[in-house]
Amino acid sequence: MKTWDLTTLGSTMLSLTTEPGAPLLSSEGIRLDIAGAESNCAIALARLGKRVAWHSKVARTSLGERIVSGIRVHGVDVSSVFWSESGRNEQMWVEAGLGGNRTMITYDRAGAAVESFKIQEVDLTALQQSTFFHATGITPALSENCRHTVSEAVRLARKAGVRVSFDVNYRAKLWEPARAREVLSSIISGIDVLFIGQDDLGTVWERTGDPDDELHRLQDDFGIANVVLTRGALGARALLDDHLCDHGAFLSEVVSPIGSGDAFAAGVLYSLLEDEVDLALKRGCAMAALARESRSDYVVGGNEALEARMGEEGEKNLSR
Repeated sequence: MKTWDLTTLGSTMLSLTTEPGAPLLSSEGIRLDIAGAESNCAIALARLGKRVAWHSKVARTSLGERIVSGIRVHGVDVSSVFWSESGRNEQMWVEAGLGGNRTMITYDRAGAAVESFKIQEVDLTALQQSTFFHATGITPALSENCRHTVSEAVRLARKAGVRVSFDVNYRAKLWEPARAREVLSSIISGIDVLFIGQDDLGTVWERTGDPDDELHRLQDDFGIANVVLTRGALGARALLDDHLCDHGAFLSEVVSPIGSGDAFAAGVLYSLLEDEVDLALKRGCAMAALARESRSDYVVGGNEALEARMGEEGEKNLSR
């Protein structure tokens, strides 16, 4: 039996969020939390009862301690975090939208300790003792060190027989589409599960064809076993075990749009770990709705909240 159901590797920031509807210039209160695509997914899975570990490089400061403790408290193992005596920790400033107002995000990343994260600083034993290794396209965009670390971690995981999942998660503020396409195309080749947003597919790979055709094309071009295409308000469509399936988005009152994709990935991965492929997209869409209804970027409700959310919609969103 593997030690971990899933390990993940990436950067997590301090998240500082204004009062809903208040711009940064006039907000009288700031909410302090944590935010990171990989740790968001890790927290959601840990809350669903899975054994999860998170790897990163964090500056040894009180802010760094706040980040790591904010992940640990949700049941994620952080014992392999590499503590740096230099650098700083990233911050994300969020002007929280209200009603029709857009949520605006400003990143403060320069000089972060994670930029120097090397593969030698990753606990490879833990990674190789996992059923899944999960990564995203955000971390390799941070620096050449991070790019190499993620690429090597994926390669070594596959070599050890660990199933690899990858969420493209393109960020225009971090790199240009052409560079993202070059780097990510090499990373995702031969992996087990790819998560990609329909907008990212168009922006990074310039592919805007029929969703079913694009799913088959991604599978064929990169040798990926399972491909999941997220489509915003339309839900998701996927090629899982060579079967096409889809599920509509769950209706939800949006408290914060941040983190819904990470929660979606957690719902799908939970289903794959449970050998319940037929529920993968439904769980993913339900988890995404829970994330949109949460002020935090991650979902902590666990199985009870997930089952309740799935039950509210019934089967009316499911079609094959």
